[in-house]
Amino acid sequence: MIEAFTSLEKAAKGMNLFINQEKTKYMPATKNSHASYRHYLEVGPYNFQVVYSFTYLESEVNCNNDISAEIQKLILATNRCFHGMRKHLRSHLTSKSTKTLMSKVLIRPVLTYASETWPLSKINEQRLSLFERKVLQCIFGVQQQKETWRERYRYELYETFKEPNIVNYIKAKRLAWT
Repeated sequence: MIEAFTSLEKAAKGMNLFINQEKTKYMPATKNSHASYRHYLEVGPYNFQVVYSFTYLESEVNCNNDISAEIQKLILATNRCFHGMRKHLRSHLTSKSTKTLMSKVLIRPVLTYASETWPLSKINEQRLSLFERKVLQCIFGVQQQKETWRERYRYELYETFKEPNIVNYIKAKRLAWT
């Protein structure tokens, strides 16, 4: 790491660029990153602050590569978007195709922002799927079965939606990104 920094510093000086010690941070990326609990890393005359997470382009990056907090933040943001449009999504005056389009164009992109780099765990997949089913349930509503009403089953929602579920959508985005 020190060798890489010194070669970076040398190349930067060749172009009249200088490294700002206040803005440059160091994040360890090992299995036991928190084991040392260092506050500063010394490289020559520089002292860089050691951080274990930071925000980059509105996405949280941490040394454990855990995206649970990031996904929870996106679910909350998407939930605000969903509640803002809920009146239209529940309206009988709006067609199902328009509601589906609103979901694909306005809700899904908020939920999947920067998902190309996510290492999804089963728990995070379940959280995303649960939220998507909540939106689809709102769009497609309940179904009458004889004399009673019931919520649609998962497979019925996705048959009507005619799009891959959120997890498969994210996996496809990841493949397209590489």
